[in-house]
Amino acid sequence: MNEEKLIKYLLQESDAEETKAIQKWISEDEANQKQFEEIKWIWDSSSLLLEKSEVDENQAWQNFTQLRDKQQAKKLQSNQRFLQSTWVRVAAAVTLIFVSAWVYSTFLPQSGKAYFSSVELQSEDSPIEVPLLDGTQITLNKKTALNYSQKLFASQRKVNLKSGEAFFDVKRNENKPFVIQSEGVQITVLGTSFHVKTTGNITEVIVVTGSVQVEIDGKKEVLKPEEKLSVNQETGEMLKTTPSNNLYNYYVSKRFQADGIPLQELVASLNEAYDSNIEIARGELKELNITTTLEYGSLEKNLEVLRETLNLTIVQQSGRIIIQ
Repeated sequence: MNEEKLIKYLLQESDAEETKAIQKWISEDEANQKQFEEIKWIWDSSSLLLEKSEVDENQAWQNFTQLRDKQQAKKLQSNQRFLQSTWVRVAAAVTLIFVSAWVYSTFLPQSGKAYFSSVELQSEDSPIEVPLLDGTQITLNKKTALNYSQKLFASQRKVNLKSGEAFFDVKRNENKPFVIQSEGVQITVLGTSFHVKTTGNITEVIVVTGSVQVEIDGKKEVLKPEEKLSVNQETGEMLKTTPSNNLYNYYVSKRFQADGIPLQELVASLNEAYDSNIEIARGELKELNITTTLEYGSLEKNLEVLRETLNLTIVQQSGRIIIQ
């Protein structure tokens, strides 16, 4: 059996026909099973190398050759040819481990560690974009923390959203669902894009493409594009609505897109994005409709655009920004 096919099988990338053929081949002969276990050992062992920042290949090779020589000396002369062949295969396996570890640490996101353990991701004072091992793209808004794992032989790709909000553009894989846990709320998808935000005991999910299943305490809701679900983590209550605006993804699009919405909704989004304290002094101004696009850049420039667009007066007093 071609070893590349066995590795493809271990990575769950073989199709149904290939999988059936490999499983049949393994069960047919003890030698086949042994070969399969050797390949599996190689991939499992590479996880140990990923936990080390440096590997002394020369020392490892020296230890390997010393062990090989001792083992060969113990065998009968008639078995030497077989032993040499066996050690060549083991040497190739060791070499493959080192090469695999180097590829992981050099080219794969987070050095490939999510294949074997949990990886922590955290943003500070600005949004960050992070690719995952499976091709999924995540944008973390500021002050967001999560961890994820995509273990080679696991049935799911797992994310634990600890705090904050993130936008997920998930690479589709029908055989390995993408599951996000946020306190007691579980979000399951195959391949889609959506926004998740946790504030206090409320988890908010907004779907952009595809579909998403949200579950808490055995209750489930399926969301389609342009649907929003608010989940109370304490009571389990779920409320499905339609987003009132598209401001929720400002940290992804890098702009505030206001399409005929009340001024107070745009101001609320600006306060969240800039940690500012903008107040609207008069009630009639709060409901004033505004259509504009603001870049997620300088707050001062954006306030100037608002002032000119709506002919407003904006003053600053004691750490507050007041719109009059």
